[in-house]
Amino acid sequence: MKNLLSPLCGLLIGVIASTPPAAHAQETSRADTKRQMIDQVEAWVAADQDVKRSRIRVGALDRRLIVPPCAENFGISYPFASSTESLRIDCATTGWKAFIRVKVESASQNFVYRQDLEADHSLQPGDIELTVRKGRHQGLIAKPEEIDNHSLKKAVRAGELVRRQHLSASVRVFRLRADVLSGESLTADKVAKIVKSITKTTMAERFPARLLKGAVAARDLAAGQVLQKRDIKQRHRALIAQTTLTRGQLLSSGNALIEEYFGRLPADALVSDSNLDQLEVTRTIQAGNLLRMSDVKVAALIKKGDMVTLSVGGGPLLITVSMQALEGGKLGEQVQLLNPESGDTVEAIVSGTRKARGL
Repeated sequence: MKNLLSPLCGLLIGVIASTPPAAHAQETSRADTKRQMIDQVEAWVAADQDVKRSRIRVGALDRRLIVPPCAENFGISYPFASSTESLRIDCATTGWKAFIRVKVESASQNFVYRQDLEADHSLQPGDIELTVRKGRHQGLIAKPEEIDNHSLKKAVRAGELVRRQHLSASVRVFRLRADVLSGESLTADKVAKIVKSITKTTMAERFPARLLKGAVAARDLAAGQVLQKRDIKQRHRALIAQTTLTRGQLLSSGNALIEEYFGRLPADALVSDSNLDQLEVTRTIQAGNLLRMSDVKVAALIKKGDMVTLSVGGGPLLITVSMQALEGGKLGEQVQLLNPESGDTVEAIVSGTRKARGL
């Protein structure tokens, strides 16, 4: 009995051993045919809908879908006029047909970073580029102008989508390249313009570049320091007392001149010497001090008792007479004058210091 079973076992083993290769070959052939069909479907949909093949997903992965070999290319069409998500696949030589689903993944143009960038980097147009990405994304920039005057809140990687949450509004500030002593000029070679996130700056550090024009340091400053308004004395031109002025004293080119002034300029500072001789100071002003509108008033160019030169007529017929002022008056005001010789009084208009013209 044992001898009879041996040949039978050997035969069975041979049958079992010889069956898988044939079945495997059949499975491989079917897989290849299905792959050929999928390739043809992807190419057809890509051409028909003008999309990239990488966005096409063919619903033919079910093992129950068996695609027999076809001697020619499969026929592909939309079975329903209202939908492009179903396809009919036909093999004309065998009469085989099937219906499969196909999906084109959505895609959009988005901006991505060209290279790795560190936090606080001031973004430039060359830092980003437009690319096509699958799917729809929220919170992305739509225009390159959105990065203008912005820096990064965090480090980013090349290829990463540019999101609004990455961006921080930036401002230009000024950082010292070298040590500067109090009173020294803050020239361009000593100051660098840098861009920082607005959240990492203070209001005092945000000021226009024009404030540095001709400015000097208000105190000793160290290299690397970001300048604040209090660190600089701005350059202005204003009226400065040349001598100590006492109350009631008239201003003139001899006691007040327009000079450079460094520091905060008061809103009522005198910045012109026009009609200087028509002003008088209302309090004592020390030499070197800035003159302000609150320090002066329009002077009485003629005071009561002054001897005044009265001019009457004009040209070759101009007549001048020395008269005594019976009252004081400012420029343009009308005053009464007395002729000491005749005792007559006349009305005249104040035209200058101790000068008047006839009506």
